[in-house]
Amino acid sequence: METKKISYILFAVSFVMIIAGGFSSFLIGLREDKELTNKRMVVVSDQFEDFSTNTSLFENVRDNLYVEVLSNLFFDTMQQNDENVKTRLSNYENMVDEITKQVKELDKLCNDVYYPDSSVNNKCSNYKVIYEQVVNYFLSDINIYNENIKKFNDYQKSINSQVVLKEYSTSKKFIDYNDDKEFSGKEE
Repeated sequence: METKKISYILFAVSFVMIIAGGFSSFLIGLREDKELTNKRMVVVSDQFEDFSTNTSLFENVRDNLYVEVLSNLFFDTMQQNDENVKTRLSNYENMVDEITKQVKELDKLCNDVYYPDSSVNNKCSNYKVIYEQVVNYFLSDINIYNENIKKFNDYQKSINSQVVLKEYSTSKKFIDYNDDKEFSGKEE
């Protein structure tokens, strides 16, 4: 009888210890998860800041491109400025490519994740809209430039000139990155 009591007591103590260990392990895992989430939120914020800086630079380059290039496309100077303009458009496209790399990093951090901090969640939704605008503004600008090239080439053809300028070519397409059925930044 005495051994039965001892075995019940040992069983009860073992059971309590197993429950306490499981609970302790759960709390430790919860704390580690919270720490990892906080670290990840810092990374999201840092990535978004870099992204914001590059989109601001993009806006400045776009403004300068309009002032210095796209608003000054005249038939009498288009041929002599063609190489310079295409170089500037290429640099402009490289900025979009750099922003695209940052967006891929933000995608890894933000897709299918809900953070306990609403400001981080806002960053995770806002970068998509901003990126969509960047790409679509770029493509709209390229379309404007290419329309001017077409007009220039038509004019050259009408005066029987052999001068033909190539349009700026890109593989990029208009995007709806945030899937809202609208193409933010598409100017057409």
